[in-house]
Amino acid sequence: MRAGTGLRSLIPLLVCGVMAATAGCGGSTDEQGGESLELEAKWHDRISEAVSAKPDGCTAGVGSACETHAAAVHAITERLHKEVEALPDKDRYQATLDGTTAIDEQYDQYFTQLCATVPETTVDAATTQKFNTCSGLYTSIITGAGDLRNNLRPSE
Repeated sequence: MRAGTGLRSLIPLLVCGVMAATAGCGGSTDEQGGESLELEAKWHDRISEAVSAKPDGCTAGVGSACETHAAAVHAITERLHKEVEALPDKDRYQATLDGTTAIDEQYDQYFTQLCATVPETTVDAATTQKFNTCSGLYTSIITGAGDLRNNLRPSE
């Protein structure tokens, strides 16, 4: 998390607190051991649950419900990134690190674009462009997390 981001830094913590029981946001004390399947076993379901926990109010990738969903997915992938960074053989998990970094960058853009405030119905070109940008970022975050589930194994 970057220093000085204010409210943005609290969203994943709040979301994680709410989702801890269902998506496993809390840190685990499982041994990492560098075993190739442990990371996949630990994180695949967490990511899947976060991705599938899309609120009913999130239909177009904008609005507060979608921002909450994007924040929850980001919180999971951010924890995954930190765990992989701590592995002694983290170089073998470059695809995982690349995926989590991309999601982090997309979430930063999503948050700074104030996508929670963008209406689903647009009336002018500027709002339509912002809607398209936010909707695309949201889709990239969610699809990126889905793709990340297939990149949890180390390269050989």
